[in-house]
Amino acid sequence: MKFIGLLSISCILLSCALGEEPENKRIKRPTFIVIVAPFSGSLAEYGRSMLRGGKMRIAEFNDQNFLNGRSVKLMALDDKGDPQEASRLAENIVGYGSIFGVIGHLTTGCTLSAIPTYNAAKSVLISPVATGDELQDVQSPYAFRTILSESQQAISLADYIRQRVDTKDVVLMWEDSPLGNRLKNAFHSRSNKIGLKVEAIRVKTDSFSDLHESIDKAIKIRPGAIFFAGGAMLAALIVRKWPEKIERPLMLGTYRLISEEFMELAGKQGKGILAAHPCIWKPDFNKGAQTKGRYEKVFKYHMDWLAVQTFDAVGLLLWAVSKPGVDSTSIRNALNECRSKDSSFSGLAGPIYFDANGSLAREVNVAEYTSNGWK
Repeated sequence: MKFIGLLSISCILLSCALGEEPENKRIKRPTFIVIVAPFSGSLAEYGRSMLRGGKMRIAEFNDQNFLNGRSVKLMALDDKGDPQEASRLAENIVGYGSIFGVIGHLTTGCTLSAIPTYNAAKSVLISPVATGDELQDVQSPYAFRTILSESQQAISLADYIRQRVDTKDVVLMWEDSPLGNRLKNAFHSRSNKIGLKVEAIRVKTDSFSDLHESIDKAIKIRPGAIFFAGGAMLAALIVRKWPEKIERPLMLGTYRLISEEFMELAGKQGKGILAAHPCIWKPDFNKGAQTKGRYEKVFKYHMDWLAVQTFDAVGLLLWAVSKPGVDSTSIRNALNECRSKDSSFSGLAGPIYFDANGSLAREVNVAEYTSNGWK
């Protein structure tokens, strides 16, 4: 696929649309959804995965439907993973009348930078992959997120442990970093409410110099479960260094473990680890298997979670637009109807419904790391 060409065309379409046109031509023009993500730089492959997922969903829609006689086209804009560029692009997007929704951005920083512009213009934004906790505090009635934040994952995993493990004794191994502290606080707060007894063990981030000492502390506690509050390296190093003769308790982490870094570092020792996963569906889920098969046949790429999340976000936006009215207020109102599992939108990754602030409200999906990947 020639993404550079697609991006160039998208930019041309955007600049042309800002000019004056006769009314009859404007009516005939297609309606656009724009995906804003990094398509250049170190994060480009993530952005391309998002774009592939979006293109698959648009293709399926245009095979069956039209919006008021108009086709829907996908526009791709490159924010380079730079918050300033994301803000600049948002200013252009809100001036383009034929765009009825934005899917993006990849990073929390870019999303935070662009939201004020979308909100001021009453433009609907659906964020499918940004997990930063900062987005939970943003007051924007036109912004929705279809992925659990880091803290939401920690909270859901505490609930999972409470339901799954007989003993209430849990070890919280946390790295002394901004991420580690956020996860630790969220997990600890939830554990106190549901009756989990948590022993917190800090692991220094200076090359994890006290790792062996931390593991010895955890073994002496004999917990029923260990929660990793940190990145992929913390979890991978602990499972590699865990003594073979000592049975491991249930071990869990956030979606940070769903990464090449964890799989490479943990190796075979990583088998059996559980993690929050944005989109795991059951093997007998026919719709998921069929979509995955079509995706991989067309694009020659594995359909990863970024593609699935974007596929669902585009589908959600198309569903909202199919309701009466194509203006941003009508779209927002349709999305706000998804407030419980009973009134949710059915996506590949699971039901999509929101809390009062537009954040995903469903519980976490949990996956196990096996010799064949995450299941």
